[in-house]
Amino acid sequence: MSLDRHAPAPVDLSDSIVRIGADVRVRAIIESVVDGLLVRGTVSVPARVSCSRCLAERAELISDDVVDLFRARDGSGGEDDDDVGYDIVDATIDLDTLIRDAIAAAIPVRPLCRTECAGLCPTCGVDRNVAACEGHAEQRDQRWAALADLQLPDVR
Repeated sequence: MSLDRHAPAPVDLSDSIVRIGADVRVRAIIESVVDGLLVRGTVSVPARVSCSRCLAERAELISDDVVDLFRARDGSGGEDDDDVGYDIVDATIDLDTLIRDAIAAAIPVRPLCRTECAGLCPTCGVDRNVAACEGHAEQRDQRWAALADLQLPDVR
C-alpha cells in the first residue's frame, strides 16, 4: 500500500536555531511482513534554519528516510515485547511517533550557512562574512582590573 500524507508537525521540536514548519509530508510504502507492517519511505518538513555562527536564516527541507516495523504486541510481557518498533493498536498504526523520531534525528545540531562561515565578531557583533571587522584596541578582561595596579616586590 502506498502512503502520501500531510500531517501536523510536532511543535516542540523547534528552537531558536531551527523552526519547524507546520506541515510534515510522509511518503511511504506499507508492506505486510511476518512480524507486522513494515513502513519504508521519507518524512520531510520545511524549516527556517539559522546559521549557528552568523545567525543568517535560510529555508531548508529537513528530511529523513524511515524503515520501521509496526507490530501487534500480545501483551504477555514476553521477550518479543521488548523489541524495537512501533505498536499496532486496534488494527491501526499511529504515525505521530514515527514522524517525531524521524524529524528529531534529521534536525541539524550546529547548522552552518556554509563551511567557511566566519561568524560574528565577539566584541562588536559585525557579521564578518559581510564586512571586515575593523579590529579592536587591546581589551583587558575586567575581572582582573583590580590587579592592574598591584606592585609586587622583585624576588631574585
